[in-house]
Amino acid sequence: MPVDFPAVCPIRHIAGRHILPKDPNMKQQKKRNNGFKLRKQIEWYSFIIVTLVVLAVLVYKPTLTTIKYSFYDVATMGFSEKFIGLGNYEFLLGNQAFVKVLGNTLLLGIMGLLTIPLGFILASLINSVISKKTQSFFRVGFYLPNILTGITIIMIFQIILKGYGGSFNVVLSSIVGRNIEIGWLSDPSFSKIGATIIWVYSNLGYSMLINLASMQSIPREIYEAAEVDGASVFRQWRSLTIPNMKGCFSFLLVTGMIAGLSRFTDLFVLSGYSGAGGNGGALQTILLYIYQYSFEQPRYGLSSAGAIILFVFVLFFTLINVKVSGMFRGESK
Repeated sequence: MPVDFPAVCPIRHIAGRHILPKDPNMKQQKKRNNGFKLRKQIEWYSFIIVTLVVLAVLVYKPTLTTIKYSFYDVATMGFSEKFIGLGNYEFLLGNQAFVKVLGNTLLLGIMGLLTIPLGFILASLINSVISKKTQSFFRVGFYLPNILTGITIIMIFQIILKGYGGSFNVVLSSIVGRNIEIGWLSDPSFSKIGATIIWVYSNLGYSMLINLASMQSIPREIYEAAEVDGASVFRQWRSLTIPNMKGCFSFLLVTGMIAGLSRFTDLFVLSGYSGAGGNGGALQTILLYIYQYSFEQPRYGLSSAGAIILFVFVLFFTLINVKVSGMFRGESK
């Protein structure tokens, strides 16, 4: 005799398929899960909302305002704004003084790249020291200038590089055997060299540290195999170390060029706390030019256009450096 079981969950047959009826409890559970996910997302976003607000107020809004003012003749911010289109850009690019500023910026940026080969040579010498404690001593000693404030280093070198009685001139005089009185920071013909000496001294420790870290990441087995094949120390350095440092050199080239093109503090102090760039404007870069026409001789339209040109200038040379150095190229290529 057939037994009738109670239908706990009736099943509907639609087009040959078995479909269970919707459970109202499942719908409520889905709503609770969605609410929980939303609360978690709000909690996660709350960690970055302060950063987003700061970026919006201090970065994005000023950037948009700078782009806007570059198309205006602005004597006083917020007042007397006259739209002149590309007039500011035409004036700057047609001005010989600004073209000279572009040349100064590029030349000082390239001269500042001396930190890369000097840092690599210094790192090679430190890496050749067997004692780890001695290596640590030299690492700290050469990196120390990066800890000091830039103003402190500049004040020291203003004494070392002065024309009469400066330590640098005294050493050169003893080497060549005649009196040398070159104003390394005051003479327009030599001020770029003096500024580069200060830049190299201030940033050499960082370059050395990056080079040393990359050098010590090269597998030791490669050098052991080269020793077995009879390769000399110099041959190992030339054929193994340098090729394996390509990524490090690319990184230092790109970041060093960006930093060199954006120099301000040291050149501002060396110029006598003025945006004019010292005697003959030999040290005036784009940033000093922007400062000059923002605070000393307020023409905010020109300074805003100069800031946009600086951005394009840095971006252009950064893209060239990335392309030439192959910074983001795959290892297999």
